[in-house]
Amino acid sequence: MKIQCPICPVIKKNVITYFTDIKFITTREFITRAYDKHLLWSLVLTIPSMLLLIFFFDLDDVGVPFQLFVGGFGAYSVNFLREWVRRKFYGIEWDQVDIHMGSYGGILGAAIAIVILKFLT
Repeated sequence: MKIQCPICPVIKKNVITYFTDIKFITTREFITRAYDKHLLWSLVLTIPSMLLLIFFFDLDDVGVPFQLFVGGFGAYSVNFLREWVRRKFYGIEWDQVDIHMGSYGGILGAAIAIVILKFLT
């Protein structure tokens, strides 16, 4: 009996898309489609968020990969919610790359927060 996984191709496609969307950083669309704003705002807002989480909520006790995941997933969630609201209430076109750029900014922001805390402690 072979196990069927109907969702596996969808997950694989989304994971590949997530990692290949980083190519937009080197294109003109990075500026024209405002991907730079998603990346930079997520980066800037993730740094103090991660500092608070690491310092006050003992996120320092877990490994760095999990801290990077928290930063990236937090930024992904906020950017997803933003895209959903804009699509639902304003009819603006959905752009998954916006969400991915926000996630990349969250990962970079988390990494910067970790480095800052390593220097402070």
